[in-house]
Amino acid sequence: MRESIEGPFADWRLLGLGFWQAWQIVAMCTNTVAPTEGLLFSEGNALLVLLVLMTVAYGAVVVMSRWFAPFVSRGAFYVAAAALMAAGTFAMPLVGLFCEGALGWGLFIAAAGAAALGNALLLIMWGELWSALATGRVGRHLYASYTFAFVLFFVTYAVPEPAAVGLTAAFPVASAAVLYACRREPRREPSVVPLDVRTIPVARLLVCLFVISVIWGLTQGMVVTFAEGDPLVVPKALLLAGGGIGAITLSMMVTSSPSEALTLYRPVIPAVLAGIVLLLLKPDVYPFLGTGLIIMGIYCLDMLMMLVSTDVAFRGRIPVALSFGLAVLATRAGTLAGSVGADWLIFSPWWSAQLRTDVCLIAILLLAVIGMLFFTVADVQKLYVTPRMQRADESLEQKCAAVAAMCHLTNRESEVIVLLARGRTVPYISDELSIAQGTAKHHVSNIYRKVGVFDRQGLLDAIEQGGVGRSALAADRPDRPARA
Repeated sequence: MRESIEGPFADWRLLGLGFWQAWQIVAMCTNTVAPTEGLLFSEGNALLVLLVLMTVAYGAVVVMSRWFAPFVSRGAFYVAAAALMAAGTFAMPLVGLFCEGALGWGLFIAAAGAAALGNALLLIMWGELWSALATGRVGRHLYASYTFAFVLFFVTYAVPEPAAVGLTAAFPVASAAVLYACRREPRREPSVVPLDVRTIPVARLLVCLFVISVIWGLTQGMVVTFAEGDPLVVPKALLLAGGGIGAITLSMMVTSSPSEALTLYRPVIPAVLAGIVLLLLKPDVYPFLGTGLIIMGIYCLDMLMMLVSTDVAFRGRIPVALSFGLAVLATRAGTLAGSVGADWLIFSPWWSAQLRTDVCLIAILLLAVIGMLFFTVADVQKLYVTPRMQRADESLEQKCAAVAAMCHLTNRESEVIVLLARGRTVPYISDELSIAQGTAKHHVSNIYRKVGVFDRQGLLDAIEQGGVGRSALAADRPDRPARA
């Protein structure tokens, strides 16, 4: 299927993931879903229970992927994800406030487990969609969805509690409905140069995700000690984080960088580091500034993880639920460990401001080491490295034509790929084809994603390997993944 430069996915459907993320923000940052008062729980316990069940749920979905993936190809999973999340969202606050004892615990765990399983299933299904999209603007779609999520959160925050619960329960239904509406979006073909997943340091990257998430859980668990007496610290921090992500979204829309993975990566470590430093320098004055920067950095990490892990799964021809699910599981487990650790430290007999400072300094040191040695720009780029294969028996145009046919490039993209192969710049392509520079950048971005490469060098390597001829590529290519 051939699509225009804007494509149908450039309209309202890009906001669908925002409904899921809005539920996540409400559930994790307020007591709307997981109550902190009532007959059943003391403060904070309900959230920890929900975190435990969400971690277990992502592990369960990864296991389920062995038999049911891709989930987006089965209509029943849309209904199941939406129903489980909506029912659990309605039930959790009611049970937490009005039930007690063993019966109350059982009912709450059942409700929270349903919401957690639906949450995990719905996010993995969105990942399956993102992985196969032909458009090269997935990163911009992710940022726009997260920006929309902050808007939804503040709408929910502004209404009375019963209405907030109803709105939050409606978010997964809306997200699943939009996801279902996207089932016929144009899909890309398997990469001309399939990724050898054995070259990816999976264990090291998962450990980095886990450690960063532990730091996230620790800082969020300790934020109450930085902002004693300020009940609005979390909303103000979320406003700052939402504004920062919105600014990055606008920047991505204007600059149209084809290297979206790098754009998503760059704010992660600096934002979290700066946030922790601000908490240490001004712990009692502006705690929301540091907290907001940390939230922004972690959400950028979430988007990077979604973009790269789903893309790796598609190019490596492995289930998205396995690649993306393991990455999310690592972050959820880290968040849970950090949250439990913060809760244990705060209520321990040796808790003090000095201990809090020591924990933050250790976190800064770990982040600096990770950013310099273990999770760098070079590591992100390595995920898109393609092997080289030199062939001189075909012309450049023939090799480009083979790649264009294999990847179902549009007529315009087929013209652009030839110019790219000749070393032409985006301004030159714009003048040569009489199109706007922004449109030329969109074409380049779409070509990179369809071919499965990160930059121009990777594209040149793919063109060389793609020059083996269309028949040979077709013989080596697996069947196209099933659509929803």
